[in-house]
Parts: sequence; structure tokens; C-alpha cells
Amino acid sequence: MKKILAILLTLTLVVLAFAACSKASKDEPTTVPTVTAKQVERTTTDLAKIKNGDAAELIKSYSAKELSLTDKEKKECSFLTNDSGIKIKDDYYICVIAAYMNSQKGEDGKTYTTFDHRGEYYIRYDGKKILKKNMENKEKDEYTELKVKELKTTEASTEAASDKKD
Repeated sequence: MKKILAILLTLTLVVLAFAACSKASKDEPTTVPTVTAKQVERTTTDLAKIKNGDAAELIKSYSAKELSLTDKEKKECSFLTNDSGIKIKDDYYICVIAAYMNSQKGEDGKTYTTFDHRGEYYIRYDGKKILKKNMENKEKDEYTELKVKELKTTEASTEAASDKKD
């Protein structure tokens, strides 16, 4: 009797497993997205001395050569910032990305926008260190330090940083 019950239970599990697998929609992704260390190490930028548009403007103030871009790339790229900070080694940085914005119509008639990254730059929260990521090997986190220029911040950016210190 126990053998028959065990066989029936096993068959039921097999049938249920196949039934559950066959109900998966073709529209649903079958892969699990991976999470990188950078995504886990994100934090608020409230304490940063320079952020948002000021951070993008600071990076734009460098020459194309200093940013490892061609003159055409620098002229045509958008400089985008993230409202989350990124931890690199023991310090937190604001990330500024230089990217081409590409808009294309899909087969469904909808317009899709993608960004083709040309450079990644990181400004330490205190503004005293700026890193440029090696874009030739995007998988490895290799950086070159840029010479820091004078920080020019808007009042809103400066007030927000000083409010957090009080």
C-alpha cells in the first residue's frame, strides 16, 4: 500500500511540474536579471558637494582629449547624471555618463530610445577627485584620475549639501 501511495504521489508531482512549466508565456522572460556590485552599492547623493546638472557641466568643461572622446563625440553626446551615488573602493562618487541618444521605430510602430555609452566619469562627493573609466574594457573597473578643476555649483546644489551637514 505504501509503495502504491509513493508511486501515485511521484506521478502527481511529475504531472504538476509539467503543467506548471507548460503554462509559461512566450512573452515572459526566461532569464533572471543579474545584479552587479555597482547596483548594490548605490546611495543617496544628498551629501555630495556637486551633483545633477552641475556634475554634468563640470565633466563637459574638460577637453575631448581629456575625456578620451573625439571632438565629434563630445559635441554630439548627452552628459547624464544619476541621482544615486556609487561606491568605488572606500569613497562615494556621482556618476556622469557621456552617451549618444538613439531613437528608432520598432516593428510595432513604437519609438524606442537607447543610449550608446562613450564615457563614464565619477566625481567624488567632496569634489576633490575625478575618475575616468577605461571604456576599452568595460567589464573591468579600471580608472584614470583626471586633474580636478574648480567646482562651480548652483545655489540649490550648495544649499542642499550644507543643509545635510547641519
